[in-house]
Amino acid sequence: METLMSGNEKILFTLYAVGKGFNFDGRKTFDELNKNLQSEIKTAAVKSSVFNFCVETPKKILVYNTLYNAMLKLTPDEFLKLNDKQPCDEDLRRKFLESGLLVTADIDERESYRLWRQESRKNSNHLSVNITTTLKCNARCPYCYEHGVKHVDFDETKIDALIDFIKEHKKDSPVKLNWFGGEPFLNPKIIDEVTKRLGEAGLEYETFAITNGSLITRRLIESKFKKWNLRGVQITLDGTAEQYAKRKGYVDGQRAVFKKILNRIAWLAEANIHVDIRLNTDRENMNDILNLIYVLQARFDGKKTVVYYPAFVTGVKDKLSDAEKVSFVKEIFRATANPEKLSINNRLYSFPRTLPCMRNDPQAFSVDVYGRIYNCEHLVGRKEKALGTLKRLSDKVNKARLDEPLREECVACVFLPKCMSGCASNMRTGDAACMIERYMIQAYMEFMCE
Repeated sequence: METLMSGNEKILFTLYAVGKGFNFDGRKTFDELNKNLQSEIKTAAVKSSVFNFCVETPKKILVYNTLYNAMLKLTPDEFLKLNDKQPCDEDLRRKFLESGLLVTADIDERESYRLWRQESRKNSNHLSVNITTTLKCNARCPYCYEHGVKHVDFDETKIDALIDFIKEHKKDSPVKLNWFGGEPFLNPKIIDEVTKRLGEAGLEYETFAITNGSLITRRLIESKFKKWNLRGVQITLDGTAEQYAKRKGYVDGQRAVFKKILNRIAWLAEANIHVDIRLNTDRENMNDILNLIYVLQARFDGKKTVVYYPAFVTGVKDKLSDAEKVSFVKEIFRATANPEKLSINNRLYSFPRTLPCMRNDPQAFSVDVYGRIYNCEHLVGRKEKALGTLKRLSDKVNKARLDEPLREECVACVFLPKCMSGCASNMRTGDAACMIERYMIQAYMEFMCE
């Protein structure tokens, strides 16, 4: 047996504490729990964790636990012992238990995970607000979910209500503000005003922007980003130069935009601003995305703050199957000299989700240009989908977001801790709801077994 990733001891012991009825408030220390666990190794009945995901090939067998994050490479005999097909000696049994690949038979892991999520939500200490600075955009992406909304800027008469809303809902941790659009940097003055007002009120905040990157300048980086406490941006690339220009369809007729975007990413990296490059992929451009990987690798391999990841475009007719998605992501891993550039470690080591995304988080909101509030940024500008307004948000309606039941197929899914029922926006377009983690983890494991 070879341990490729150690399990998260805190998660393992916390789930044991919940499952065995110990107080969740921490009065039972990890040492005490560990002592109880060790005492059971010799005698307790055990079973394989329901969160073990296995990739078995003639060359290798990898087992990854999506809840505890342990990954082990096993021999065929060890794999049989893990699955109770052969007797397991005490030493191997102990290693399996300590990694979470085996658990004691009296633990209902799914129920423990449910109770842990329930308790964790009570201690929520954050506020996240997506602010739509404008619904205008200088690009015309064919897959944009804002088709049909009116292209207008944020109503400046709503700024007072926005600041009051943030003050009312703020917790102890800094407020997280996400600048959104349209193209958010088409209306920087709203960002100036909101951050200025929050500073005057003595409220701590940090910001992030979802942008196509075309309007970023050195001057903006040097004169504004620090004032806005902007920590990172997400920039979408749809392929190399020709494919990118075709898909983005910039309305101002800019030429050589792809090269300019790469330069802007480099400027951001120089300023130590984190850049997530989202690789929007469908059947039409998937081969060019692989070409793009080589371009990004050559340009940004030494830039630690620049990472990239695939995202499958939804709502298209010629959808990729789950198997095709895994196969494509595997191709990306083959093309990438440094898998860390794909943020794979963050996905493998991530803490179990308590919620899928902001749609079920009563401390996360999207605000559109009219001051209406939504539970998903994909809905901004569509009045009929709003939860309320900055001045009138029903606490009952908002808290009901927590009570959305998991879909039946998700409850039994091994990837539940990484996905938590996935993206409702994907489902609205008729696509699989699964988060990208499902495909990336499976693809990475298969890649490791090659």
